[in-house]
Amino acid sequence: MNPDVNYKSYVNETGLFIDNWQNPETVSAYDDVMKFSNCTDVTVSGVLIMGGREDCIDAVRGSNYFFTDLSLVPLWNGVTIKGSIENATFKNISFETTGKDYCIELGQFDNYWTPGRKPTRGVKLENVHSVSGAKVTVRVWDAEMPTIINSPSVVVKKIPKFIWYPYFLFRRWQIKKN
Repeated sequence: MNPDVNYKSYVNETGLFIDNWQNPETVSAYDDVMKFSNCTDVTVSGVLIMGGREDCIDAVRGSNYFFTDLSLVPLWNGVTIKGSIENATFKNISFETTGKDYCIELGQFDNYWTPGRKPTRGVKLENVHSVSGAKVTVRVWDAEMPTIINSPSVVVKKIPKFIWYPYFLFRRWQIKKN
């Protein structure tokens, strides 16, 4: 399995504030355009984020992520929040296009997953919509259900534990084997 190629990665950052952003010229050259790993107290505000082959934004581990007043243009899918993240807020988010499979994914498998780890939790979606009026699909794996405020086009699809848990065990076995 090849490692992801991300446009801009932030690792172990604390107190990060992004309000000025330049997308890559060729978004399809990257898996994720904006990647966070184990960051704390992150704010991304008032920018347009184009999507790569996977996501516009991908965050794994950490806490207190705040995304506000964003326009997202997924090439494939929109946002992935995983890795037992605690507290992630999406406020005033406009999807210029919607994802092929989902717009927001919570608690998907990550390379740090272990049985018994806390789920992704404390996710809030407020005023999240698509420009076209299409449904904004939120797929929930190993995560608590998000709090949804003033987002009538948001549709949550919960993946049952009896499906995701064996899949996660298999993926963990694959990683440990390699």
